[in-house]
Amino acid sequence: MLLAGKSTAIITPPVGAPTLGTIQRSTGVHDDLYARCLVLSDGQNRVAVLALDLIGLPFSLADEIRGAIAEETDIRFVLINCSHNHSAPFTIPWSIVGSRWLVGRASLLWRTKLVSRIVSMVKEAARSSFPARLYCGRAPVQIGFNRRLPSDQGIVMKPNPAGAVVPWVDVLRVDNQAGAPEIVLFSHAAHPVIIHGSSRLISAEFPGFAVRKLQSLLGDSVQPMFLQACGGNINGNPLRGGIDEAEKAGAALAHAAFNALQASEPIESRQLTAISAYTKLPLQILPPIKQLEDVLSAAESRLVSTFGRSNFSDEELWDMQDVAAPAKSQSESSDLDDVQPMENKAWWMMDTILCLRDLLRKVEQRDETQLRFDAHLLRIGSDWSLIAASHELFAEYQLMLDSEAPTHRSMVLAYTNGCESYIPMDADLPLGGYEAATFPEDGAALRYKHRRALAPGCQQRVLDQLHGLWFEQVN
Repeated sequence: MLLAGKSTAIITPPVGAPTLGTIQRSTGVHDDLYARCLVLSDGQNRVAVLALDLIGLPFSLADEIRGAIAEETDIRFVLINCSHNHSAPFTIPWSIVGSRWLVGRASLLWRTKLVSRIVSMVKEAARSSFPARLYCGRAPVQIGFNRRLPSDQGIVMKPNPAGAVVPWVDVLRVDNQAGAPEIVLFSHAAHPVIIHGSSRLISAEFPGFAVRKLQSLLGDSVQPMFLQACGGNINGNPLRGGIDEAEKAGAALAHAAFNALQASEPIESRQLTAISAYTKLPLQILPPIKQLEDVLSAAESRLVSTFGRSNFSDEELWDMQDVAAPAKSQSESSDLDDVQPMENKAWWMMDTILCLRDLLRKVEQRDETQLRFDAHLLRIGSDWSLIAASHELFAEYQLMLDSEAPTHRSMVLAYTNGCESYIPMDADLPLGGYEAATFPEDGAALRYKHRRALAPGCQQRVLDQLHGLWFEQVN
């Protein structure tokens, strides 16, 4: 017999915490952020699946939480999936100041409480376990678009109707012995950026609205949990549409999940398989130091027009840029430039300089660190399997894995147990664009802590790692 337990915890940061969507202090809370937990056990294996309304976690914080859970509960297989919510605080190592906020004094109390609340939540779920029956299903839905549009200027971040998407929602339903649903996992692939720069209120974005709507359809005693799939190149639609549009998208996703639940099929197996695998992915070679120095010098010279000089130290730029500085406007405009007419441009300029300086230090130190890549499998016989990977995987990975799944139903997740890079397809790397570019092009790779995109050839290594989990034998 399978046993299941559930619990939730509010993890809303204090007002004033900077959100990634606006790159400014939050001015209030529209709706709380939650952590939600499912604990499953077959009598031999016990696993915990966590859903957090956060943008992601660095490996250091994810490892800290998983270690604390193992110490307090003896649950050693823990999946911490983040919705990649852009209306939540900086909790990934993206940008210099964003990373600095997470370890700074302003966030220390919230971060400490985050770890303790999650551990307490898992302990509560483990204590509340009940005999369970599981069902799985899928239904069509698409609330986002591929955001990599080829143009005369290269790849631009605009809707690409011909680009890959994952047009469905996967569900796992956990019923009690009386046949009533207790827990629902549902996953979809799309960036929660429908609010993004349109509001400086903290919110769980469309995943949070989807959870609330699905709970209203199923009953207050049911615990829905949203899990983010491979949405690295998919934006929720409409980008910066605002809170009302995010609520509409959440309702559409909830209704699709409800349809999938209604048509879900029983999982007959009662045996859990839980496997993890770890590897390193090579990054592109370090750039020539002279080229980097020239680009950095040009970036620093642009400070003169705004601040009158360019020779600022890192500490001065941190203080000037201060992502947690008091906001000057309560604007709720849907245009990011209207929300931050000068502050956003200045922030980006200073952050670029700080990231370039950090890359220069890596070049000088010949830092050849590779990207950690974690992969995890949770499988229930031949009926259902869940593959979960770290980082921001492109939708194509999910489509390929789903087509090869050895189980009747599968669920594929990204943003799990760590998020420190995009994972594009090999074919995207020479095309560049925000998600795939490397120096000297300004993109996400420069903002993330390693400052470089993946090297060509990583696609097959990622697929081998994930696909191989399905067929690994466990004693």
